[in-house]
Amino acid sequence: MIAMLFGCFPLVEEPLRGDFQTEGYKPVYVSAEEIEKIQIQGPKAMENPGKIYIRGQYLFVNDRFEGIHIVDNGNPSQPNKIAFIQIPGNVDMAVKGNYLYADNGTDLIVLDISQPQAVKIGKRIDNAFPQQKFPPFRGYFECVDDSRGTVIAWERATLNSPQCFR
Repeated sequence: MIAMLFGCFPLVEEPLRGDFQTEGYKPVYVSAEEIEKIQIQGPKAMENPGKIYIRGQYLFVNDRFEGIHIVDNGNPSQPNKIAFIQIPGNVDMAVKGNYLYADNGTDLIVLDISQPQAVKIGKRIDNAFPQQKFPPFRGYFECVDDSRGTVIAWERATLNSPQCFR
């Protein structure tokens, strides 16, 4: 009976129309040249950790929209950060054998992790994923403008009369 009652009401509010200001999300863009800058750097602090993959004594920790941390967890009481792989727009990863597969905006990149202390950047598959047209959050957002580049993240912002709602 309760399910039937709630089934009669919309769960999503109707978007406002006209001139108004509201909190929402705006896309963060990078150019085609910037998206392809995959760099292996020294260790850095984790800011927005996401997925974790364990391979032997190593942890591969996604830092949402930024890249992947490599941590030597041979001594769990004192994990040792080895490196950070900067991958603009990265939110997902998978590992099979000696290869780590990661999204890089709309592209898929393959990294050779057979030696975690010396990761090698391998193949790139262009346009493997569709461009992110809306944020992974419900609410108002600034509509994506393909001419501005590839969307690699979404940030909270005050929006003036946004045209997009999800």
